Amino acid sequence: MPDGAPAEHLARRYRRWLSAYPRTYRRERAEEILATLLDAADPGRSRPAAREVAVLVRHGLGRRVAEFGRRAFVVAAFAAVLGGLSGIALGSWLAWRSVDPLAPDKATAVSLARTVLPGQAGDKAYHYGRHTFWNPYSRNTLHGGTGVRAGRAHVDGIVPQNAGYQEVAAAVQERMRAHGWHHVRTTVERYGPETSSTTTVEVVGTRAGYLAVVRMDPALGVDVMWAEPRGHLAATVAGGVTGALLAALLGLYTAKRMRRYGPAAQRTYSRLCVATLLMLGPACLGNIPTSTGSLLANTHRNGTGPSVYWGGFVIYGAEPLAILSLAPILAILVGCVWPRPSTARTPTTV
Repeated sequence: MPDGAPAEHLARRYRRWLSAYPRTYRRERAEEILATLLDAADPGRSRPAAREVAVLVRHGLGRRVAEFGRRAFVVAAFAAVLGGLSGIALGSWLAWRSVDPLAPDKATAVSLARTVLPGQAGDKAYHYGRHTFWNPYSRNTLHGGTGVRAGRAHVDGIVPQNAGYQEVAAAVQERMRAHGWHHVRTTVERYGPETSSTTTVEVVGTRAGYLAVVRMDPALGVDVMWAEPRGHLAATVAGGVTGALLAALLGLYTAKRMRRYGPAAQRTYSRLCVATLLMLGPACLGNIPTSTGSLLANTHRNGTGPSVYWGGFVIYGAEPLAILSLAPILAILVGCVWPRPSTARTPTTV
């Protein structure tokens, strides 16, 4: 056993690793474990051995798992999934809050179209899909269609005489770069031999928060819409990670707290958890294809457009159910902080 200052340093470091054990277990057994470790340590040592640290961490976390119980980790797993998908939706929604819900007005759309279309551009802008990018359910939200907040405006163009799709694509790219459009890219889709007329060309670029999509198939036109907000992906990922962690911790905390009560209260807790899952589940499950499709850049459901991560929350009735799920969650929290009834003691006679 070390003596003097090395022993004090070693004991302090042992105490830090003993924090892996639950508090109640440390209160009862920490001094005994610490004395055993110090007695077995070689003279002059001031740091725990790596093997000892691994054993302490493994046993300490094992005690914590046993203290929580199996049900707590089942609840935490489901809560992490629901919380992560809800956080993805919330982060994406917050990022889009600064964007005007309507497509660019007529004058703006025509002005932008003339900077990308070769030749003469039309003087009329046709608005469509004001309530959606490609999510057909957004008009079913409680707020009348503001669940997905952008539409698009279409302006017709005229194909230059005797110009093929390659010449048109090259001219559009040149005009976009000359007028300050960024992230210009071209996609060509052929439906037959290279000389076939069944070819669709799409040139995409962004400028000042707008996204322009020039298509020739064989008619020429441009769709102007809002581009994905800056920081949208970072806000979405941060929302998902934060939501999953907070929900998992909430599940562990509530399951552990409810173990103090009797079987009736624990059954009520289980029913409230199931109710939360049934109410919040539809919105979260509907958000899976939306979020994964957006993260994989699969945004071509109704043409090229910005990514949307909260589409599941605007499917028929999902938004009201998600809001109602706050009721069982609140009931669970109230039950966790509600004082446990004390058992009355009957006096004994000798």
